[in-house]
Amino acid sequence: GCDGSILLSHVGSERTSKASKTLRGFEVVDDIKKEVEKKCPKTVSCADILTAASRDATVIQGGPYWSIPYGRKDGKVSIDKEAESVPTAHENVTSLIEFYQSKGLNALDLVALSGAHTIGRTSCETIQHRLYDYEGTGKPDSLLDERYANYLTRKCRWGSDYVELEGMSPGKFNNQYYKNLQKKMGLLRTDQMLYADSRTSPFVNAMAYAPDSVFHNQFAASMTKFGNILDPEVQEGGEVRADCGYVNSYDY
Repeated sequence: GCDGSILLSHVGSERTSKASKTLRGFEVVDDIKKEVEKKCPKTVSCADILTAASRDATVIQGGPYWSIPYGRKDGKVSIDKEAESVPTAHENVTSLIEFYQSKGLNALDLVALSGAHTIGRTSCETIQHRLYDYEGTGKPDSLLDERYANYLTRKCRWGSDYVELEGMSPGKFNNQYYKNLQKKMGLLRTDQMLYADSRTSPFVNAMAYAPDSVFHNQFAASMTKFGNILDPEVQEGGEVRADCGYVNSYDY
């Protein structure tokens, strides 16, 4: 979403990728864009709107506020396969750390930003491999609490159903996500492995034991770093879209 490419709506765009299946709220961004255009036409990019909306939605859910450096340009290219470069809950911690490092982020940022899974949901299809015959063992994933696994087995009989990423206090932006990891109740294996790996577990414990404010402050700091990830080529050749779903057919 750094250049708003996820918002483009055409055949073969990131938005149509299987990896984007659970994304929602596109119409909200469109409504915001329409209102912004009335006040400040041809000025505010869809990429900036998406970033600000993510921040404000976090605040509404009880999370922190952070400053956003505005001025991003909207990209003109969106390819479905590029959405698959985002972690898909099947990586190991080393791969995740290396992926984050490639973006200028560190292991602490990885743990803090993973805390966004305190809200939201995913498709049952994403976790079914953990529930029945994990890696040919004939048993659920050993990193999954038995009672939680039983609950998920009942909840996720169909891959098309959805399940909350953090089921203890869904809809609240708090540190319950990290407390769940301590109890082997991380929904995604990539979440649970953050507690199982010595490089990231100290950060998980710190977030779990400290007040919510510690998680909030670090999340805001990591999101600020995350928001500064820009593609120079996009910034040079980008545009301010008139409609977030489509590339401009004319130059501003």
